[in-house]
Amino acid sequence: MEQNIFARDAQSFRPLVLATVAAIVLMIADWQHPEWFDPARRLTRAALDPLYVFASYPVLSGDWLSEQAQSEEVLRRENAALKAERLQNNVRLQKLAELSAENTRLRGLLNTPLIIDGRMIISEIIGTDPDPLRHILVINRGDVDGVFIGQMVLDDKGVVGQVVEVLAHSARILLISDKENAVSVRIERTGMRGILAGTGDSGRLSLQYVPNTADVQVGDRLFTSGLGERFPAGYAVGVVSAIQHHGSSEFADIAIKPLAQLEGGHHVILLFSAPLAKEQPHTEPAKPKSTKQQSSGPRYVAQ
Repeated sequence: MEQNIFARDAQSFRPLVLATVAAIVLMIADWQHPEWFDPARRLTRAALDPLYVFASYPVLSGDWLSEQAQSEEVLRRENAALKAERLQNNVRLQKLAELSAENTRLRGLLNTPLIIDGRMIISEIIGTDPDPLRHILVINRGDVDGVFIGQMVLDDKGVVGQVVEVLAHSARILLISDKENAVSVRIERTGMRGILAGTGDSGRLSLQYVPNTADVQVGDRLFTSGLGERFPAGYAVGVVSAIQHHGSSEFADIAIKPLAQLEGGHHVILLFSAPLAKEQPHTEPAKPKSTKQQSSGPRYVAQ
């Protein structure tokens, strides 16, 4: 009788052992060949997309109830503060309109036009990537809102990152602090260009391949340069926080503090920019042979 009981207990452990072995084999296969499982991951994310949207409703409902519970006096003070801020912004917009017109004229002279239609939408952050080594956020805007892969994402301080995956009602943003992200930037004070790479630390970026003799100072502000066909030019990215020179290397170790709030933020802005204007072939009128031809040199188009 006891042998039958032990036999039944041994049989009951067989599914558990088989499941454990199968799980180990799948983990090893995923580690060695992650591309085999990418279709399954995309299918799973698409299936969980409605859950992300549904999970955001309690937060939105809580915010709405909190706003309704505010006293009338608090709302009056906020209203007065918003009116004052609006007046200040209107004054700034007058100056910005003049600067925008001047910038358009200068870009026309340089033959490097970069047209931005100014349209943008605000999105809420509803999740993060479960991989602790990746800096990826999930937002509640997707294909139905016109979001597209490569779209620039900002907050009220600077560049946050870019869209890397779009689902029906959500999208995934790769932050500029991710190790696989890089942004072409320009130093405001000197105009020097460089590549800003993520380090895996949300509070520190790295300016790559800058010679030790380059004119870079702590406090220099960095803006997007427009190169790379991803980020339009002129948006704040970070500020130089530390510079180290190594005698064994010809490049300096330059740390950049991002201006955007990469951790703890609740909302981001998706920027819609028009594609860069392409040069059209043109025909110049024939000149007399006696006229001296001047070499125009190579021409570059901002990306």
